[in-house]
Amino acid sequence: MLSVGKSLDEKFTSFKQKGSFDGSRKDINAAIDRISEFTGTKIIFWDLREPFIENLYKPTVSQSRMESLIEPLDNELNQLCSIIVEPLRDRIVTSLLQASMDGLLRVLLDGGSSRVFFVADTKLLEEDLEILKEFFISGGDGLPRGVVENHVARARHVIKLHSYETRELIDDLKSASGLERQSVGGSLGADTQTLLRILCHRSDTEASQFLKKQFKIPKSSG
Repeated sequence: MLSVGKSLDEKFTSFKQKGSFDGSRKDINAAIDRISEFTGTKIIFWDLREPFIENLYKPTVSQSRMESLIEPLDNELNQLCSIIVEPLRDRIVTSLLQASMDGLLRVLLDGGSSRVFFVADTKLLEEDLEILKEFFISGGDGLPRGVVENHVARARHVIKLHSYETRELIDDLKSASGLERQSVGGSLGADTQTLLRILCHRSDTEASQFLKKQFKIPKSSG
């Protein structure tokens, strides 16, 4: 009986230790995720704030392209990869990719009155997104293509919305927000806030008049 009791005690102790280690692993993984997220956000919104968040696409898209950001972004990434262990590389780089997409969406949707976009800019915006995407894929040496594609999907959709004429955006916003009596929802696959923000960055008379009439938003000074 003594040996049986001892065996049960050993198994119970082993089980408790395993549970403790499992909990520790979860805490460590959660901490790594938070540090990775912070690192990516710091690089884009602090270290590269001036060239990326403040100056990209100013004064126009054609005069400030994504290509100018690749070298400083590459420098930051190289410094990062030189101090992190290999098993954590993809997690850190993925966080930087996500922060880059957040930064790009900030520029496209919340860039302020000094940023305006035209339908003709869409091709340049698509090219820039491709440049940023390929930077993170790095010819197969970076993140898996599928992972990168998933992260750029929303930015790609927002850029697609920029390709629509102002009248199409207004009609879709009216439909999606119930401004029309027989509203059936928008057909462009965008929420009302996204459509509204795109119209706020559209520098033409039709957009300005609509925003002033429906939302009391003054004409952009850009």
